[in-house]
Amino acid sequence: MKTTSKINSKRNLRLSIYLGIRSGDSPANLCKKLNLQDNAIQYYLNNMRSNGLIEKTGYGVWSIKKPWEEPQKSTQVTPEKLRVDNLRLLPDMVRGHAFMFRIKLPKLNNWDKRELFFEKENLAFKKLNIPGGGQSFVYKGKKIWVTSKSLIIFEKSSYLANTAALAKSSAIFDLQRILIDLENLFHANFKLGGQYKFKVSRQHYALVKNALAKQYDQEGKRLNIYSENGLWFVIDNSFNLHEAETIHPESADLDNKKVQDFFNGIKKFENFTPEFVVNSIAGVSENQALYARNIESHISAIQALGIGVEKQTALLEELKRLFTKGGK
Repeated sequence: MKTTSKINSKRNLRLSIYLGIRSGDSPANLCKKLNLQDNAIQYYLNNMRSNGLIEKTGYGVWSIKKPWEEPQKSTQVTPEKLRVDNLRLLPDMVRGHAFMFRIKLPKLNNWDKRELFFEKENLAFKKLNIPGGGQSFVYKGKKIWVTSKSLIIFEKSSYLANTAALAKSSAIFDLQRILIDLENLFHANFKLGGQYKFKVSRQHYALVKNALAKQYDQEGKRLNIYSENGLWFVIDNSFNLHEAETIHPESADLDNKKVQDFFNGIKKFENFTPEFVVNSIAGVSENQALYARNIESHISAIQALGIGVEKQTALLEELKRLFTKGGK
């Protein structure tokens, strides 16, 4: 009963935000009306934008893009569950995973004495061997690093969705929930200027059951693609899912959309194969060669025509001269 209530509440909240956008409310006004934090409403806005319901038309300004429909969902799963349930995954569905979030902290009272707090609360921790020091502990199944200026949260769960943007939004939504729990644990407020300041320091997005990845995996080959900014695309076979994965920490979500659009484009053309591409290129090359030969022959004809015009003009001038002379 509680689960159903949560689902209905979430659905009603999405609909309330959608109707507010349709009525011209700004996200700031909706936060006040619905008693939501900025980060929470941003999650729903991103969710509805990913599903094509709304679009951003300016700074803090949103508009309706299409009539209301139930948004697509992102499913959070553990690695263990993924091994069991991967058969129900659709080809080129996105698995967002390996998230690492760095949260900037405000100045907190007695934060330098947190080891005493760990001992008092009987929380097992390890000292971090990093510049500035810090502590590492596990809380609600998540590995967390605590330093003087930041929290670093490692998310081990996977988020299954139709797009990288939706998977990322779900991971960030769960990040906000764990931050609230940590605030309660430490009796502290981690917000700066009324909201959490965080950076996604690591993010991976894989197209599961990808045709190209399956071919590489069957042949026992690996594929690593680099750009000027470093490694951004790999073929991986995590959990036997044949994954085409984007891994650049800054652009993995955007890279994934480009890769996903590419493979979706291929699916629209049944005859789109490497042989088809090679033959098409050969055909284009042959047409260009024929065009060049035609141009060359046309140039010769134009040159001959020009010579003929010059001779005709000279002849006319000679006739004109003779005619004028005879007239005199």
